[in-house]
Amino acid sequence: MPHRKEISEILNLMEKTQNIRNIGFVGHIDHGKTTLSDSLLSEAGFLSPDLAGEARALDYLEEEQARGITMKSANISLYYEKSLEGHEPFLINLVDTP
Repeated sequence: MPHRKEISEILNLMEKTQNIRNIGFVGHIDHGKTTLSDSLLSEAGFLSPDLAGEARALDYLEEEQARGITMKSANISLYYEKSLEGHEPFLINLVDTP
C-alpha cells in the first residue's frame, strides 16, 4: 500500500531534475490512455482499485465525464519510490491527452 508523502519531500525531489520523468499518453481515441492513467493513480493510492478504469479521474470537465471521452489534457505528479536499497525516488509528471 502506498504511503503518503509530505509536501516537503516532494518539493525537495522537484529540485533533483535527474529524478524527474515526464510521461505523456498519446494514442487514438478509446485506446485506453485514461484507463492507464486511472490504473497508475490507483497504484499511487489516489483511487480505490475498484474505481481504476472507471473513475476517469483526470477527465475533470463535466462534458468529458458525460461523453466518456478526454477533451482536454490533464496532468498530475506522482511520487515513485522503488523498494530496493540504494535507489532514489522519482517524481513522475503524467499527462493524459485527448
